[in-house]
Amino acid sequence: MQEFKLSVASTLVFAVLSSSAYAESPQTADKASSLETIDVVTEQAYEAIVTENTRDYSSFAATVGTKSPASIREIPQSISIITNQQIRDRDVRTFDQLAAKTPGLRVLANDDGRSSVYARGYEYSEYNIDGLPAQMQSIVGTLPNLIAFDRVEIMRGPSGLFDSSGEMGGIVNFVRKRPSKEFKGSLSAGYGSYQKYNADADISGPLNESGSIRGRLVAQTNGESPKPAEKNNHHETLYAALDWDLDADTTLGLGYLFQQRELTPNNGLPAWADGSLLSLPNHTFVGARWNKFTMKSHDFFADLKHRFATEGVGKIGLRYSDREADSNYAFSGSALNANNITKVTGLATEVKQRSFALDASYSQPFKLGNRTSDFVLGADYNHFKYDYDQARASLGSLDYRNFSSLSYVDIMSNARNKLKGYSLTNTLEELSETGLYGKLVLRPLDPLSVIVGGRLGHYKIESGSGADKESQSKTKATGYAGVVFDINTNHSLYASYSSLYTPQTDTDINGKLLKARKGTQLEGGYKGAFFNEALNLRFSVYRLKDVNAAAPSIPTDAKSPSVALGERVMQGFEAEISGNITDQWRIHAGYSYLDTELVVPTKSDVAIYLMPRHSGNIWTTYDINEKFTLGAGMNAMSEVTSSTGIKAGGYTTFDAMMSYAFSPKLKGQLNVDNLLNRNYYVRAGSVSTFNIPGKGRTIFASIRYTF
Repeated sequence: MQEFKLSVASTLVFAVLSSSAYAESPQTADKASSLETIDVVTEQAYEAIVTENTRDYSSFAATVGTKSPASIREIPQSISIITNQQIRDRDVRTFDQLAAKTPGLRVLANDDGRSSVYARGYEYSEYNIDGLPAQMQSIVGTLPNLIAFDRVEIMRGPSGLFDSSGEMGGIVNFVRKRPSKEFKGSLSAGYGSYQKYNADADISGPLNESGSIRGRLVAQTNGESPKPAEKNNHHETLYAALDWDLDADTTLGLGYLFQQRELTPNNGLPAWADGSLLSLPNHTFVGARWNKFTMKSHDFFADLKHRFATEGVGKIGLRYSDREADSNYAFSGSALNANNITKVTGLATEVKQRSFALDASYSQPFKLGNRTSDFVLGADYNHFKYDYDQARASLGSLDYRNFSSLSYVDIMSNARNKLKGYSLTNTLEELSETGLYGKLVLRPLDPLSVIVGGRLGHYKIESGSGADKESQSKTKATGYAGVVFDINTNHSLYASYSSLYTPQTDTDINGKLLKARKGTQLEGGYKGAFFNEALNLRFSVYRLKDVNAAAPSIPTDAKSPSVALGERVMQGFEAEISGNITDQWRIHAGYSYLDTELVVPTKSDVAIYLMPRHSGNIWTTYDINEKFTLGAGMNAMSEVTSSTGIKAGGYTTFDAMMSYAFSPKLKGQLNVDNLLNRNYYVRAGSVSTFNIPGKGRTIFASIRYTF
């Protein structure tokens, strides 16, 4: 780990020190002199920033955590932007694959699309598409595929101003690919280790002669047969979008996103009764041959945007999401004994989720003295509905290496028929929220921005059914404040306070709804922008506090599925660099230090024990010439010890990439992940399950044709 920390630090320092030399080059000076100074990022300017049209590894503006687009330096919280170029270079296709290689994020690995993603010790429970939220849960497998999105915007820390139902760790906003004004398209295909494959197509352009109506269609299928599972896991995506310029200042957008996946659930390896893990490599599949998980989701989008003569912008957006998932599988249910015998647990689920989000906002710049300030006013409505059936069973005992001998069992059907040894639980939850919000950005001095905001939200929760139904409603205000001080054109200092008040649908031993979560974050740091904002640098320190977070009761009790935790404190330091050092050299690297504390310790808070104190990622590419590009990366984290005492050692893995342009339209690419074939546990769980080995070396070759 020490070598890793030094390499991250030296990379960050080198980039900063090299900025003056690069900035003074004649090529850059000429480029800079031709650009106008932009004091405020307007909506029109931001719409021109489509990362799929560039090879950049960063962008100067973001929408996450702010309804009116703002430069990253103007947002007094930690923001990362993962561009389309980086997604392609790293060959990632689901959000959990991307998060595992993103600085500051922690992934509790499971099957692709079913992992849990954490930031600053808190799991992301929802994700936004163009600022509109819907639930994101590992058990439902709803972590999104990436091909429909231009970029991923990640904000760390709570955003109670615009998203009262969010998570303390922050917000992830996926920005949809929009139809282009010019006809264009691409075809891509690839194959690699573990029968990994991908095929996708993307076509976009005007649908009428004037170009006022534009359309886009994207389709993808991909999958693999990862060891130790024997069956192929596959994911499909279909995305369609339509933009219609009703007039010169008004645009209507419509979109539809379909995603599905079929997986062979793999809950990892059991451990010995003393908590020691099995030695690696171990390619045993501790699951039945009939293990199966399926998920289908539909998302519908509509947005209307109008630019007023006053330079104000009005926006209305809506998103409806419909998800269904079901599973039937077996896994280890106890520690191994001396004869390699473990109990077998069967699990089946049927899940239905419905969500609707509506947001209307108006943003307006205005003059305050000789300086431009701006404000945002808006209202939103969110509705989530969740229906979850879970069946469990004990399916006997056997050698953990012989799960393939298990005969097929329809666990859900047997539980509904009340067979002995089977149990069935149902969870019904419904949450409705309405909010009014406002944000004001004042610039009383040339180098100073002061941001204040507030939200007034009303929510209503119903949990359970019939005589057991519990309901709760409340109106609550939350606040936000921040300040940004520009030292000069390249360097800024910032500080912010943000709060969150999140209603919960979990119930306690008496069947009563848990109290709402309350949390705050204090954050401060430095942001730098170099080479005409092509390269962004960030150093952040933070302290989060929250109470009442729901956690599983231990031991698990069907009558008391959850308990409310006491106060938790998460504090730490982050450093990140992203963007282009030169026109040929791109980089995204970061280091995170996280210190966790339970003021009232409890083993119920399983996840907090799985957060590494040190973690970091580096990824960089360099164009050798106009045709040939090389890339390399490193992913590292320190050891973790689960709440049950299972210890997984720290690890460092290395990735590599090379690409070659056979012509301006045809490009080949080769990716190698875990280049040195390191054996390690990517996740530690209990003596029975969720001890998951990391993937071995994988090689994937692809070819892409653009037109």
